[in-house]
Amino acid sequence: MGKDDRGGSVSFEIAESLNHSHMVSRPGNITLTYDLPVDWAVQQIKWEKIQPHQIDLLVRCNLSEGISYSRYRKQILTNCTQGIRSNFIIITNATASDSGLYRCHFTARTGENKTFLMNLTITDGKTDNQYTVPMTIGIVLFLFVILIVSITVISYNRRKRRVKNIPVKSSWDTQSKAVNNYRSPFAPRQPVEDDNEDVYVNYPTFARRPKPRI
Repeated sequence: MGKDDRGGSVSFEIAESLNHSHMVSRPGNITLTYDLPVDWAVQQIKWEKIQPHQIDLLVRCNLSEGISYSRYRKQILTNCTQGIRSNFIIITNATASDSGLYRCHFTARTGENKTFLMNLTITDGKTDNQYTVPMTIGIVLFLFVILIVSITVISYNRRKRRVKNIPVKSSWDTQSKAVNNYRSPFAPRQPVEDDNEDVYVNYPTFARRPKPRI
C-alpha cells in the first residue's frame, strides 16, 4: 500500500490483465504514448509514476474541457484535446533518475476505465558500457590466447625441422672419431731397433801372468 497525490491509500499490486510494455531510452526529452480505444468516448486521462513509497501524479487531462493539470517537479507536456485517438506525455530533460514504472489510466463517459503500464529505463550511456566493456576484454583475451598457441606451434615445428635436417656426415664423423680414439689391447708391438743395425759387444781384457824363471 502507498499514498497517491491526494493522500489516499492505493494498492501497488498490478493485475496481470493490465497492458504492460518496456521502453529503453537515452537522456533527453522522452515521449510516452498510448493509443486510446476507437469505440470509447474518453473523458479523462491520468498519467502517474509509481514509486516504492508513493505515486506521483504527472498530469491529469480533462478532454471534455481541454484542460490539463500537473504539479510534478519536472515539466510534463501533453496533448489534451477532445477527439484525440492517442495520448502522449513528454518528460523534459529526463535522466536516469526518471527511470521507473509509469501508468496511464483513462476513463470513458460510460464509466468504463482501463490502465496501461510502461516500464521506462534510461540508460545514461552506462548500460551499454556494462556489456560492451566485458565483451571487449573477453575478445582481447581470446585473441591473446590464440596468438600464444600459434607461436608455440610454430616454434615446435621449427625445432622439429632442424632435427630432421642434421646431415648424416656429421654423425658419421662422430662415429669415426670414437672408433679412432679406441685403442685395441692386441695392437702389434713395433720393434725398437732395426734388424739390420750392427751389434757391438765389449769383451773384458785380462792381464797376462809372467812366466816363472828357472
